[in-house]
Amino acid sequence: MPELIKESGAGRIGIVHGRSVYNAHGDSFRTALESAGITFTEIEVSGEPSPAVVDGITDFFRPHSVELIMAVGGGSVLDAGKAAAAMLSESETARVKDFLEGVGTKTPSGRTIPVYAVPSTAGTGSEATKNSVISEVGSFKKSLRHDNYIPRLACIDPELAVSASVSVSAAAGLDALSQLMEAFHSTQASPFTDALTLSGLEAAGRGFSEVLSNPESIEARAQMGYAAYCSGVGIANAGLGLVHGAAGLIGGTREIPHGIVCGLLLPGTLRRIILKAKADGKTETVRKLEDTAGALQSSLSGLPDRIEGWLSEAGLKGFGEYGFTAEDMAALAEQTSQRNSPVDFSKEEILEIFLEKL
Repeated sequence: MPELIKESGAGRIGIVHGRSVYNAHGDSFRTALESAGITFTEIEVSGEPSPAVVDGITDFFRPHSVELIMAVGGGSVLDAGKAAAAMLSESETARVKDFLEGVGTKTPSGRTIPVYAVPSTAGTGSEATKNSVISEVGSFKKSLRHDNYIPRLACIDPELAVSASVSVSAAAGLDALSQLMEAFHSTQASPFTDALTLSGLEAAGRGFSEVLSNPESIEARAQMGYAAYCSGVGIANAGLGLVHGAAGLIGGTREIPHGIVCGLLLPGTLRRIILKAKADGKTETVRKLEDTAGALQSSLSGLPDRIEGWLSEAGLKGFGEYGFTAEDMAALAEQTSQRNSPVDFSKEEILEIFLEKL
């Protein structure tokens, strides 16, 4: 990585990082940067980024005139790094909340300093996407988005993921799986995105169960790293469906990991998509569902139960464990967008999916 940074011409970089992985590898990396003559400034991030966190990173880096940001950590760390890189390129008084979709009144200019993304989990695919998800718990969970925000470089190293806990790995993997499925089944899918997302699903079929049972498997971690990257490219070009239409709302209401929300919603959503696609004679959607099941080493009818098995294996809890009530779910169902879902859901059906995992 120091050689790649040196090749970019950047002499001053900002490093946004999580805790555990960077603590394990940071000392040797700092030494390598110093040997390469690269000046660096570091800041640690934990949890999903809020506007205050992004603004804090921006203000921290601005006096150092950093020319490149390297983000090392999970998807939230990558999102924070991408957002800070964009805000450093706006005016000195710019605040990220002003540029968020559905929240702010300003349109991002698209200016950004380069971002080098080094994911330590296999989930969001943020290393391949053009948006950063920013949340204010109890208020919103929205994106800062522009085509220019895609990182200039993504370094996917499976060794960085081996220390992640089973629960973190499961939540991340379920996020990647839901993104792959939603992009593959999307009404905006293309032959290009189909090829990538199906390839990613096949990799997840080879790697996800092994990651849960043998977290130190480098090969399984590599398969999931590839799957997550494909999911990022897929959603950037084909969009998402009901699961993510709901996940942003749910995640903006209370503190709950995004991947857990996706994992909890996925089985019920899949069951209904399978039934509706068959009933409505949507042969292309049924074919893709069958391809999805095959990639995940399941039958079509058994696909939702395959996901349920992973939820159980990882010990993931329902929405009630995070303080949600039936009344909360009813209000959220009314606001949920179906995005590019291949079938239509009624509000009652959406609420049923939510309540199944309460």
